[in-house]
Amino acid sequence: NRKHPDRLQKLINCAPDRDLVRLPDSFEKMDAAMEHFKQKKVDVIAINGGDGTVHVALTSMMKIYRGEQLPKIAILKGGTMNMTATNLKLRGNTVSIFKRVVKAYKERELNCKQISLLKVNERYGFIFGSGAVCTFMDLYHRSSNPSPLVAAKSVLAMAGSMLVHGKLAQEFFRPTWQELNADGFSFGRAPYLAFLITTLPSVGLGMDLTFRAKIDPKKAQMLAFRDKAKIVPQVARVWLGRSVPPDVVDDTVGSRFFINGEKSFRYTLDGDMYSSSGKLVVETGPLLDLVTE
Repeated sequence: NRKHPDRLQKLINCAPDRDLVRLPDSFEKMDAAMEHFKQKKVDVIAINGGDGTVHVALTSMMKIYRGEQLPKIAILKGGTMNMTATNLKLRGNTVSIFKRVVKAYKERELNCKQISLLKVNERYGFIFGSGAVCTFMDLYHRSSNPSPLVAAKSVLAMAGSMLVHGKLAQEFFRPTWQELNADGFSFGRAPYLAFLITTLPSVGLGMDLTFRAKIDPKKAQMLAFRDKAKIVPQVARVWLGRSVPPDVVDDTVGSRFFINGEKSFRYTLDGDMYSSSGKLVVETGPLLDLVTE
């Protein structure tokens, strides 16, 4: 928003009630905004930002609403990473999306899709990753102007390095010993390269890698990759949205996942980075009504 002050003003001008517009620049102000929405019984909250902003806003909303009926959420696709908005197939730019949402709301024709949140250490989002997922995010954010093109180039660079056993692959694919458990089923302890848990069927670049996530809106799909030598040959299958062989990845759908590692590890939730002591629970949270216009 700081880069696009004109866009921000256009959004404010489109708001049906400007007294409800909030521009929080801290966690405390985000909580205050959510408290205000709760007191005013707002039934739709529009969030202007990317995945990270949406993650912070939803975390605050869950803390403030404390089990009460949640408002509908309209994501305006205003950030660098917009995976949640992409899964909702939102068309156009931030302002045009907001105008259509406002129009549909006034005409009582607002369409929504139910998707479950992920809960990780009292934080909420849609995409959890660790291992190589975090190192990919590091590479992505090294660019001065992160974009889908930069993400695609990062994936190709990693894949090429893996084929020739290059330095980049050695940096990005360092296995860690972890014990995995999904809904009470143990996958045992093994050296894993990357974990991905999400309630979204697509994780970008045209790859419906987690297409099984849409089978049950109350559950998430987990992919845990083991052997880097066997991953690259499966890229074409992944791009076509096909399942990956079980000797390459542990693939399951569930509602509660337990990761037990020998030491602390980093993880990402919707692009924001955090650290775990070594044990971590990832579980599906409440269903949200996400506006699809």
